[in-house]
Amino acid sequence: MNQPIRIVVDTAERRSAVYRTLTDLPEITIEVARLPTADYLLGGGLAVERKTGADFAASIVDRRLFTQVAALKAAYGQPVVLIEGAFPPARTRMHPNALRGALSYLVAIEGLTVLRSNDAEDTALLLVQLARHAQHRLKTPPSTLATPRPRDLAQQQERIIAALPEVGPTLARHLLATFGSVSAVVTAAPEDLRRVAGIGPARAAAIRRVLDVGYTVTSADGGAGGRRSGLARAE
Repeated sequence: MNQPIRIVVDTAERRSAVYRTLTDLPEITIEVARLPTADYLLGGGLAVERKTGADFAASIVDRRLFTQVAALKAAYGQPVVLIEGAFPPARTRMHPNALRGALSYLVAIEGLTVLRSNDAEDTALLLVQLARHAQHRLKTPPSTLATPRPRDLAQQQERIIAALPEVGPTLARHLLATFGSVSAVVTAAPEDLRRVAGIGPARAAAIRRVLDVGYTVTSADGGAGGRRSGLARAE
C-alpha cells in the first residue's frame, strides 16, 4: 500500500499548472499556505523554489535570486532551486555564460541543489518523488530495489502498465480500473488517457510514443540503428 504524501504549496502557486497537476494525482494531500520563502515544502526541511527559465534569468538581472537564496538557506535545511522549461530561455538577452555562472555560483558557492524539469507536469512529478523520499526516507536507490515476482494475473497486468513512461504502480491500477484490460489501455487514444486523474497531455503523449514508435535496435547484437521488421532468424 502506498503511503500518503503531503505537500505544502505557497498561495501564489495556486495559479500554476504545477498546482493543477498535483491536485489530480492520487494519494497526494495538498496544504495551501502563505510561505515567506520557497514555493513548495516537501518535508524534512526540503524546500523548493520553482522558476521558469525566463524568470531565473530575470531574477539574476534584478538580483532577486540572491536574496531568495539567502532566505531559503536561513529557513530550511535542504533548499532547492528548480528550473522549469527551456534553458537557456529563448527570450533573454543574457549571455549563456552568465547563466552558467549563476548556476555554478548557486551550487559551488552557496551549496544549493539545482534541479531541472521539462515542463509543469514534469515539475509536479518530480516534487512528488522528492516528497516521497523526504517523508518516508526510502534509502535504497530505486535501481537496486528487488522486484518480487507477480503472484497473480492482476499483478502481472499492473506490472505491464506500470512500465509505461511515468506511470508506476498506483496509476497503473487506475488505468486498468478505468479501461478494464491491458489491451484497452495500450490502444487508448491520448484524449482517453487524459480522462484518468494524473495523466496530462505530456504524459499521455509519452505513453503513446513508447507504444506507437517503431522499434529500433540499439544493442550491440542488433547493430545500432537497425530496424527489425520481423522475426529474427535463429543462429
